[in-house]
Amino acid sequence: MHKSLALLALLAASALAIGDYHMDVINSANKKIRFYDYKGHRTCLCIKNIQSAKIRNVDVGDAKLFSTTDCTGNYSKLGKGNTQSNAQWVNSFSFGDSGKPSQVADASCPKYTGWE
Repeated sequence: MHKSLALLALLAASALAIGDYHMDVINSANKKIRFYDYKGHRTCLCIKNIQSAKIRNVDVGDAKLFSTTDCTGNYSKLGKGNTQSNAQWVNSFSFGDSGKPSQVADASCPKYTGWE
């Protein structure tokens, strides 16, 4: 019984870690990093320190691409299920619930790792 409850708790925690919204950054070697967010939030991610050949909106209703590093200024919308090729100009993107202010995930613009 205790093992079953522990396994159920682990599966529930794993499901939560996956998130509700997904964006992929794909480099020129066609490897990707997947970013997640949850309903009720809107995240801004600085990606100026990683190579971004393409950015794919996997399932987000509201995604915006920016040339700035803090998701401010002019932007290009990226529709659900669409991919932006030649995305080297993108230095940040925001995604999540429409109408919510973006929360900058890390203002230091980290060099994300974990290419799949």
